[in-house]
Amino acid sequence: MESTYVERVVIVAFAAVVLSFLGATWFSERQSGEIQRAALSIQGNAAPSIRRLATAAAELRHLQLLVHRALEQESGSSAVVAIETARAQLDEQLAAYELLPVYPREDASWRRAESAVGRLDGDLSTITEALDRGDRSSAHQLEGRLDRSSEALALALSQDTDLNAAAAASLAKEIQTNRRRGIIWALLLDGVGILLAIAAAAWALRVGRAYSRAVKACGEMAERRAEELDQFASRMAHDVRTPLSVVGLSLQIVDRHGGEDPRFRRAAKRACGAFQQVQVMIDALFDFAHAGAHADPRARASVSAAADGVAVGVCTRAEEVGAELVVHARSRALVACPGGLVEIAIGNLVNNALTYVEGRDKRIVTIATADQGATTKVSVSDTGPGLPSGTDPARIFQPHVRGTNARGRGLGLGLATVKKIVEAHGGHLGVSSSPDGCVFWFTLPIVPSDTPAPGIVHRSAIVAS
Repeated sequence: MESTYVERVVIVAFAAVVLSFLGATWFSERQSGEIQRAALSIQGNAAPSIRRLATAAAELRHLQLLVHRALEQESGSSAVVAIETARAQLDEQLAAYELLPVYPREDASWRRAESAVGRLDGDLSTITEALDRGDRSSAHQLEGRLDRSSEALALALSQDTDLNAAAAASLAKEIQTNRRRGIIWALLLDGVGILLAIAAAAWALRVGRAYSRAVKACGEMAERRAEELDQFASRMAHDVRTPLSVVGLSLQIVDRHGGEDPRFRRAAKRACGAFQQVQVMIDALFDFAHAGAHADPRARASVSAAADGVAVGVCTRAEEVGAELVVHARSRALVACPGGLVEIAIGNLVNNALTYVEGRDKRIVTIATADQGATTKVSVSDTGPGLPSGTDPARIFQPHVRGTNARGRGLGLGLATVKKIVEAHGGHLGVSSSPDGCVFWFTLPIVPSDTPAPGIVHRSAIVAS
């Protein structure tokens, strides 16, 4: 539960860091979009509108000036052409302005401008017609009306210009505000993200240190338990073996001279079986404790000789099981390990194999030794059912670990003893499994020697029917 809680806290912390940076990026992009919108509005609407209105106002003043000159200089048709040209240029600027988007309240101002344009057109038409007829008196009478309509149009254009200028100023202020707000929020969110990242890193570091301390404590506890188990096993084996030997001898005498009563004979047989089982357990504990001893660098042994010795020692059990025991002793090397410990390692693997081939249609246990460069490899294969599905190969070598299909009433120390012997002498071990059986193996470093190792170097087989 604690581990799950820590994982959730770390995940949430780093998710918050990521979200804070994503939020800062999103807000910055949003503010940039607002700034771009305002800038485009100024560029594409306010500025062109002001330019068109200002040009239209200038054209209006030029048109008004041309009319006054035509009335004062008493010019003829050339003045009328100049007035009409100026009027066309004014219309061009107003038409271009009408094509641009409008801001709020700009429609009302433009309607007033259109009304003033209509009056201006009427006055200009009347004046130019009078000039064409040479009726300058009538044209002079309309001069005042033309000035009033021109001023009305100029006022409307000025109002539209002011509206666009105000809109541009508002947009510029909006750009400044959005930019300032974007900077503030980006810094704030980045700061939050940095703080969360620091907090998450500190939390992860704290959890990592706590985990390291827990692993170290578990390792130390495992070492203490292993030492205590070694001490207990050694004392147990030493203290119990002697009285058990007396009990075993007494049971053999009772079994041999105890009479023919069937009940007595069955009870004696059960007692002998129980004694043998206890003896097996004590031997396993003693071997396990003995395997924890430090390696003797002066010890020398031949793994082939040890394999042959094991084969001879377990032939009786192989006959009881009805198994064929095959030895391929091809190694000629010596290893820096006492021969008794090598025999214990091989013997535990062979006894384990005999346990699992019992009752199978095909019952073969093979011991093989071979040199592989700087090491000697010993393998024990069987035709048993193999390891159960999902079994961790490394776990079965731990003390007191028995498989789900384990047979017999052992303490689960046989493979652990093999592991302690092999690793104490610089070797490695492992297992491979299939539905056709298992292959347990271990290697030991070869001791350089100028002379071949003694021992068996041939193939031998013990077959039990």
